[in-house]
This record gives sequence, structure tokens and C-alpha cells, in this order.
Amino acid sequence: MSEIEPVVLQTSGAPRPSAAEPGKSRLPSFFLGVFSGCLVGIIAFSFIAAIIAAGRTDSSSDYFSTQKVAIIPIEGEIIEARETIDLLHRYAESATVRAMVVRINSPGGAVAPSQEIYEEIRKVRAKSHKPIVASLDSVAASGGFYIASACDQIVSNPGSITGSIGVILQWMETKDLIEWAKLKPQTIIAGKMKDIGSPYRDVTDAERAYLQNVVSQLHSQFIRAVAAGRKGKMTEADVSSIADGRIFTGEQALSLKLVDSLGSLDDAVRTAAKLGGVHGKPATIYPRRRKPTLFDVLTNSGSESRSPIEQILSRRTPRFLYQWPAQ
Repeated sequence: MSEIEPVVLQTSGAPRPSAAEPGKSRLPSFFLGVFSGCLVGIIAFSFIAAIIAAGRTDSSSDYFSTQKVAIIPIEGEIIEARETIDLLHRYAESATVRAMVVRINSPGGAVAPSQEIYEEIRKVRAKSHKPIVASLDSVAASGGFYIASACDQIVSNPGSITGSIGVILQWMETKDLIEWAKLKPQTIIAGKMKDIGSPYRDVTDAERAYLQNVVSQLHSQFIRAVAAGRKGKMTEADVSSIADGRIFTGEQALSLKLVDSLGSLDDAVRTAAKLGGVHGKPATIYPRRRKPTLFDVLTNSGSESRSPIEQILSRRTPRFLYQWPAQ
């Protein structure tokens, strides 16, 4: 019986792939895949991190620390309280913030916003049990000191200007200018003192006495607030004896017990950390500054400070101020 040889049929085109050649490694392809996957992961992580960072409203020396001291800046003329109060609430509710430092660089400002911030500091201290320390920058006078007195402790630089416990009321009288320009303003009122402080006429003796009474009442409120904030350190009589509008350096304020110690912002942070039970070096957190837009620059709406023209025009009507110096 003859031996039958197997017949192999092959279609036209490329030959059938043979088995992998012995000795040829697939490792380069494997490592290339791993490298590509890691690169994609790194890019995705960086993109997500950038989005999170852009959305953050705070800057911190250590985002992962649970032993933070929050720094709340109060800068320039005090004309509103909402932003500072919102920051107080945010950090009071934060689980990673153990204490706060109110960094004040302000000559004071309007009465009501100064009082609102003062009261909110006292409420936050009582409710959150987190210590709040005031740090005085170049100037923390009048309304700036009013706010500082609400804090657990006040740390001042030796050369900081503070104090100025007093009230000022000013407005621009334009009667002579109006007459020179041959203008005749017309005013219709109901109530004989409704146009008190009008820039178009002289103030009467009765009106001056009335306004002086209002100023004196606001002055008494200032004295009582400082005495309440410095309770155990100063009496109301102590505050009254220096509440004549005088300013003091940090050194003078220390001798008068208006402040508790001399030091920098870092010293204030360490004081707050110690009061808050922070162990080791505390991390700091502070609100990120919003970058002004072109609209803000043109209208000055992104700044708490006012232009010289706005300051002049603001004197057209009376404003009661806890502020130094007079403008």
C-alpha cells in the first residue's frame, strides 16, 4: 500500500502567519502601554487639579493641614461689613481652622459697618469657641481699633498708629459757591430738621446742638464697646480718660493697655495658634484676592477705596465716622 502524502491548499496572497519567532520579546510593547497610560493619568490629574485650584477662594501654606490659622484682612476705609462677616462665618465653620487673625490696616470709616464687624467677631468667638486675635498693621485707628477691641487679644507693631477713640461729622458747605454760580437750589421739606446739614445753607445753632448730641451718643457707644471688648484689662473710666480722639503708637497703646503685646503678623498667628490649641507650627490660610476686571478699573467698583473726587463729593452730605484723620 503506497504512502499518501498530505496535500496543503493555499490561497493566493500573503502566506499564513507563522508562530512567533523564538527569542523575540514583547516587553517593549508592554512598557510602552504602561508609560502611555501613566502619561494620560498624569495629564488628567493635572487638569483636574488646575480646575480645583482655580475655583478655590483661599490660599494656604498647607492645604492638607487640620491645624490652620485663618487670616482675615481689613484694609482701607471701612464702608461695608458683608465681606468680612462672610469670612468670619466661613472660617468659623471650617473643620481645619483652629483660630483666626484679623489683620487690620485701616483708618476706620463708617460707624455702622465698624459696629457690625465688632459684634460679629464677638458672636463668632462665643459660638465657635475659636480664638480671634487682632494684628495691627500700619494704621488701625478709630473704627479699625473699634473692631480690634472685639478680639481675644490685640498684637500691635511698635510703630502702628492706633487709638483715635472719637467721632467726626463733616460735610462740605457750598452755599457761597452756589451763590457765585448764580444757582438757586430749591428744597421742600416736611419736618423742620429734615434738611439738617444741607450744603446749601448755614446750620442753625439749634441744629448744631442737635448734631452734637448725636455725635456724643456715638462717642459713648464707642467707649462702651472698647470697655466691653477689653473687659478685665480696662474699665470704662480708663477708656473715657483717653477717648479724646488722640492717636497712639503701638508702644504707647501697650502702656495704656489698649493692646496686649507688641509683635508682627507672624507673632499674632503664633498667639492665635497657641490659644487655639495648635501643636507645632501652624499652617495659615487667607482669602484669595479677586483680580479686578476692566469694568472694576473703570468704575472703581472692585475696590473699597474711593477716588479723590468721590471723597470730595461724599462731603456734600453729612457722614458720621469713626475715622482718622479727618478728610
